[in-house]
Amino acid sequence: MMWATISDKKFYPVIHCIDPYESQGNGHALQNTRIAIGNNADGVFLIGHRLNFSELCGIYENVRKNFPGVWIGINFLDISPIKNRPTLHIAVKSCPGLNALWIDSMPDERLDIPSSIQVFGGVAFKYKSPNLTGDALFQACTKAIKFVDVATTSGDKTGSPPNIEKLIVIKSNLANSIPLAVASGVDEDNVSDFIPFVDNFLVASSITERKPEYNNQEYFVPEKVKHLAHKIHSWKP
Repeated sequence: MMWATISDKKFYPVIHCIDPYESQGNGHALQNTRIAIGNNADGVFLIGHRLNFSELCGIYENVRKNFPGVWIGINFLDISPIKNRPTLHIAVKSCPGLNALWIDSMPDERLDIPSSIQVFGGVAFKYKSPNLTGDALFQACTKAIKFVDVATTSGDKTGSPPNIEKLIVIKSNLANSIPLAVASGVDEDNVSDFIPFVDNFLVASSITERKPEYNNQEYFVPEKVKHLAHKIHSWKP
């Protein structure tokens, strides 16, 4: 079973940003963006697992200044889009030129942000409700169609791919109204299994390596980025 694509397949490497005051600091995000774009990625997502939103906004500002034409998305993990929406709006306004906002939870209404910013919202997402089935999954997809621009799913934890059956059900429930993104467990070996059902690929762990000379920080491996980009972009239904 396959669906016609509603847009070109997109590949967005995910940068796990580090404290801007650590060694390498902003240079870490700049170098990873340079590797991603130089090896045919469609853009990057910035995430700060241990950063507050103001620190991540500062990193975004630096990346945007150095890569003015590049597609950049962001995920403020320290801000709940449901419980702390005013702060989320402040954070978004602090990132002029932002292309996308990724939120792990699904909002219960459309976010009050510029329409030029794509909203990626979690559906059956890891650590939230990865194992939704039946009517609950259908309702989650219905909310996604109403309130976000890209439904974003995952396996049940970081690094775990979703099963194909789950993707088929979500894609069917979305009825080709909005794109579907996957944000965990994709690598060069399994991406071909997902491509028929997935429009956007958000990838981190399978394309990175830790650099001992840089405090064991994660950096993209150029060859892995290039190979994954080629597989995603060269697919034809």
